[in-house]
Amino acid sequence: MIVVIFFTFSLALIFNSDKTLNYEIFGQNSSPNPVDEIGLSSKISGITCDAVEHLTFHNHTKLIIKDQNHSLTIPAGIGIVPNECIFWLHTHDDSGIIHIESPSEISFSLGQFLQVWNSFNQSSIIEEILQDKVQVDASILLENSSFVEPTTPVPDIPLQNNAIITLDLKNLTGP
Repeated sequence: MIVVIFFTFSLALIFNSDKTLNYEIFGQNSSPNPVDEIGLSSKISGITCDAVEHLTFHNHTKLIIKDQNHSLTIPAGIGIVPNECIFWLHTHDDSGIIHIESPSEISFSLGQFLQVWNSFNQSSIIEEILQDKVQVDASILLENSSFVEPTTPVPDIPLQNNAIITLDLKNLTGP
């Protein structure tokens, strides 16, 4: 059996010698890709922008932000610099799902995600939340269906796998 596999692999190398074979596993290369040319730091709030997504630590947290019972859209592409790099905390679409894809298992906070968001799309709402200038009623629905009202400031809320974080804004000063 081993001889057959070796022989098959050898033939593949011979017949494909003019083609580049890429065996790198997507997400395992942690070499950073600088993004200074577009005016964005390659590290925001301890979150690095790497050339690929990582598979070592991969979780999702849903974020819902409401202003007077109207849900605000969480933009697609937060933390993604097309054809350059992707931050460990990012969004792919406007569903509110925060993708946490890190080269190691460490804790991340809502404040770190909001800092990345603010670097990509400066928003008075995000700045007010980060600077604690708006009253926010926060709640978290955990994966086990437990409902929690955090006792920590909003930026310190941990991003937990499959949790739903809801921020209900009370006294916005700007759009």
